[in-house]
Amino acid sequence: MDAVQRVGSYLQVQDEEGCRHLLRVSAVQALSDTDPLRNETFITAAGRTIRVPQSLDAIVGLIAPGERLGADAEAAEAPWPF
Repeated sequence: MDAVQRVGSYLQVQDEEGCRHLLRVSAVQALSDTDPLRNETFITAAGRTIRVPQSLDAIVGLIAPGERLGADAEAAEAPWPF
């Protein structure tokens, strides 16, 4: 099972200790990489920070389906014609 799953308008999050949290997607205030390996993420919601063993890239796709992070989005856009 992934550490973070989308359930309707909620995220089901399982932290490192195995505790589960159900967060409303709109309550997520911030996502942050935990280290340079980018294999874990801090999720901040409602003033609480939860560390999860899943990449930030995978979680962004659950919060905003179809959206991409800045570097990925810029590479996919067509170059300016002038």
